[in-house]
Amino acid sequence: MDAMDEYKQFIHDSRPAHYTRRWVRKLRSYPDHLRQVIPTITPLIILIAIYTYFIGVVYISWGWEHVAISNSVVPALSVVLGLLLAFRANTSYARYYEGRQLWQDLTSNVRNLARLIWVSIPERTQNDHLEKMRCMKLVLAFAVATKHYLRREYGIDYYDLDYLLPPNWVPATADDQLLDSDDNGGAHGGDDALVPDHHQDHHQEEHLMETNEGGDKRTDIDNRPISVTPTVAGSSNASNSSMKSGKRMKKKKFVSEEDLPDEGIADMSLPLEIIFRMSLYMQQAKTTGKVDDTFSNVIISHLNNLNDCLASMERIVNTPIPAVYVIHLKQSLALYLLAIPFTLISELRWWVVPTLILASFTLFGIDAIGAQIDNPFGYNNNDLPLNTFCDSLRKEIEFIVYHLPCEAENALMI
Repeated sequence: MDAMDEYKQFIHDSRPAHYTRRWVRKLRSYPDHLRQVIPTITPLIILIAIYTYFIGVVYISWGWEHVAISNSVVPALSVVLGLLLAFRANTSYARYYEGRQLWQDLTSNVRNLARLIWVSIPERTQNDHLEKMRCMKLVLAFAVATKHYLRREYGIDYYDLDYLLPPNWVPATADDQLLDSDDNGGAHGGDDALVPDHHQDHHQEEHLMETNEGGDKRTDIDNRPISVTPTVAGSSNASNSSMKSGKRMKKKKFVSEEDLPDEGIADMSLPLEIIFRMSLYMQQAKTTGKVDDTFSNVIISHLNNLNDCLASMERIVNTPIPAVYVIHLKQSLALYLLAIPFTLISELRWWVVPTLILASFTLFGIDAIGAQIDNPFGYNNNDLPLNTFCDSLRKEIEFIVYHLPCEAENALMI
């Protein structure tokens, strides 16, 4: 058999069994996707069905034929309503797709940062290795902290985040009473262990990719706080256990009358603080001569990109579709479906009931889908699986730390 025959046999081989069963898995995933939409619109569909049935009783059983109206107005209303629904669905999907693109940009910058830091920053002493490992963990911590921050899960006491931060880490938001605490217990593990033993792997990545099933569960261990102490909304301060490391505030080297006044609680989101800490580490490496200006500028560029991704994702989360548009759309949907039975009853008679059920299911369903994907960073089944994305980054950084050399000598002698 020559090479051409082998090639023809190769391209005509039967596909693997899991390829042929993929459509079955997709069909099985449909109820999970629809479960978030159908319960929301079912009460509205039932109300429309009862209302339409009552119109049928009035027209057919009671003989009040004068309730039927002309069908000349409804087509014009249908066009306007279709435009409103299309704008709602397109806007929501644009936000969903932009959220996925932004997380892709975040993933790319995290990978580049991990590679550059691991390969390009030398380890001359044990302390250099310690700081480098902490920075590698902070790179991963940024993605995990961003996930929790976008879901308004503030603080650091989460199973997938706590061990990534340096020991004695105190969040940016801290009042004086908590900072004056005399407790000095460390909330985090050692620096050499990138992943603690209690961290659970996610085994659903392949299934998610095959079925396009997204979303995370609130009951996942990564999303559960370690402690149940109330959080301080809008800050990275989670609980008193996060404040056990003593005073964080340091005396300034210089003080002038132009300094900003200290008006109480300082505030900074945890992802932004992580970027700031990594910037300080890179500035320290530049000052001590470990890296040159060119490499420092490359790292700063990646950190700036992470900051841009964070700001753009904040815009999606904190800027919903205006309430006036959503309210007007729902009112228009209701009025349209309430008026349609009067225009169809004379032609369809009792068939008007199933017709309105189908119409209301379609129209209310489009509106509900738009509401579902409006914020792609939540816990709905149709949201982005951020836990899976973060877990993939964790595995990649683990591989870099444990299996790839950080020295240029004998780099290809694996």
